[in-house]
Amino acid sequence: MATQIDLSGRTALVTGSTQGIGLAIAAGLAAAGARVGINGRRQQRVEEAMQDVRESLPDADLVAVAGR
Repeated sequence: MATQIDLSGRTALVTGSTQGIGLAIAAGLAAAGARVGINGRRQQRVEEAMQDVRESLPDADLVAVAGR
């Protein structure tokens, strides 16, 4: 039986979170209630990743953090 983690009130920054495992980790943290910073090198890709997460988690608290 899986344990549900409650991360409400917590903030996480997931670097390299615009695709692959980083995106999956960001989505998992958001599903657990954390405010999540989605990070990547290009603003457009960060926004696309945020939209990907919001498709399954419309109430996710996400922050765009683009930077090199």
